[in-house]
Amino acid sequence: MIITSKCEVKEIKDIKDINDALRLITFKMDRFRKFEPGMFLQLTLDDFDFSQPWPESRAFSFASYCNGTEKILVRKKGIYTTRIFDELKIGNESYIKYPFGEFILSESDKKVFIAGGAGISVFTSYFDYMKNAKTNDEVILFHIVKAKDEIIQNYYELPLSIRCFSFVTKDKYKGLNRRIDMNDILSKLDGSDYVFYICGGEEFIQNYSSGLRLAEFDSIRVENWNRAMK
Repeated sequence: MIITSKCEVKEIKDIKDINDALRLITFKMDRFRKFEPGMFLQLTLDDFDFSQPWPESRAFSFASYCNGTEKILVRKKGIYTTRIFDELKIGNESYIKYPFGEFILSESDKKVFIAGGAGISVFTSYFDYMKNAKTNDEVILFHIVKAKDEIIQNYYELPLSIRCFSFVTKDKYKGLNRRIDMNDILSKLDGSDYVFYICGGEEFIQNYSSGLRLAEFDSIRVENWNRAMK
């Protein structure tokens, strides 16, 4: 069942600027229902009347897991996300509809996560799930960002069991600046019984999906962060 809830950013610490273009926002929800890690919501900044159609909104993956105070990771890119940066302030009320999506991460399998930039947010919901459920699933994370201040460990504490490999394309990181090569991924695998989860733009998804299929992997699930929701 889809829920519509009022939500509010409560405190200064609930808006964390990772840099000028990336922001982690925490909000308290009036109406809460459980969702699966990997699902997403629609956020609107406009006034909402339950008797009227849903207003203009933007879709965001949950970047946290199921405690009624949830997070989203917002990239300032385009008109609506610029509005979010400018208008979503402490004490301002907004509305969300949730949960949506079939990119479910809670199945018991050996996982490889491949994330581009803010596409990491869908995976942090699963990392929260791991902490809450006290699981020790085998998870390998590959994360590529443009700027080194966006590396996930700078603003999120990963579970100790996660094997994380970060790549930076603009700044130098550990003496390098480059994209993830397929050999970077394949060299870290122990066997063939992995499920691959990829989140990023269309070209990002296509590149790594194709590379994995050429390497004869077929358990590949994808989430496009550029989806547009009405």
